[in-house]
Amino acid sequence: MGGSRALGRRLPPGRSGSRFSVAPGREAGPNPRTAGVLRLLLLALLLVATPVRAQQAAAFRRAAAYSAAHAGDAVLVFQHDSLVLEDYVSPFTAATPHPLASGTKAFACVLAALAQADGLLALDAPLARALPELAGDTLLGPLTPRQLLSLTSGLEADPAAGGLRLATRPGRRFAYGGLGFVLFAEVLSRQLHGEDLLAWLTRRVLAPIGAEPSAWQRDGAGRPGLASDAACTARAWAQYGLLLLHRGQWRGRQLVPRAAVAECGAGSAANPSYGLGLWLNPAPPAAPPPAGVERAGPSDRVINAPDLPHDLWLAAGTGGQRLYILPTQGLVVVRFGHNTGPDYRDDAFLRLLLGR
Repeated sequence: MGGSRALGRRLPPGRSGSRFSVAPGREAGPNPRTAGVLRLLLLALLLVATPVRAQQAAAFRRAAAYSAAHAGDAVLVFQHDSLVLEDYVSPFTAATPHPLASGTKAFACVLAALAQADGLLALDAPLARALPELAGDTLLGPLTPRQLLSLTSGLEADPAAGGLRLATRPGRRFAYGGLGFVLFAEVLSRQLHGEDLLAWLTRRVLAPIGAEPSAWQRDGAGRPGLASDAACTARAWAQYGLLLLHRGQWRGRQLVPRAAVAECGAGSAANPSYGLGLWLNPAPPAAPPPAGVERAGPSDRVINAPDLPHDLWLAAGTGGQRLYILPTQGLVVVRFGHNTGPDYRDDAFLRLLLGR
């Protein structure tokens, strides 16, 4: 591997030093006996923490080596908001943009959260409620943004008619593809009063967190492709991952409502393993699906690993583009690659990363 760096943890900004109450006529300072006990405690903590950190660093390096051996281009690891590993395979560097492919879909859930916070769209309200021009549209009017982004709208292309048709009732079946994201971009764009969709997202979120995309292709109508068309550096994508990890909070500011961001990881009855543009690793459902709902099978999951964290969020794109968010472990991990087959495995990478 080339260009590998392991980076130490940065301490969060704050006050340094200690404050002591001082009796009249005495110099400020800690009690010598107390200070000795504190030194012993700190030494004990250091002795315990150092091997743990070394083990974690070794696990991160093993995961990066696995990625590189399986057509990987980059691995970047943030732990507790600090960059602890950054590894690039030549010719990729920290400044090299990489296509995200379907990893682009992960941006849609924050767009939906912002739209709901601004009163532009409600996640579970029919589109016709926000857009009166859809009131007479029997296909799009009754659909909700959640159904579009969870890929349970029931819509599919109708080549013969040159339009769309309803293959199943909304909410009944999961069908992976980009159609729901294309339609969502069109609907939301109509609500922005002339402001470009990407410019709106950049102004509200991506610029403040330093996650501006390097490129974003547009469709025939000039809208940014939400299904698969963004490219950015590993660091920029990681910043977006940190925003999701902290449920919309950035350096003390709630840029996106916390509850709305949490919906990004809410699976559907048809596919508990897919949220709003993000793949999930939920525990096996305890109950069968509701009547009439066809639950997705193993082929409609990116990861199905009972031994790995169930709070995992995962953005995934063709070629092995990955953004892993593991809240319990405080980890955000970017993996870029150029895989053409199934040789790279998410479960294998994550087990190495977590030292399992």
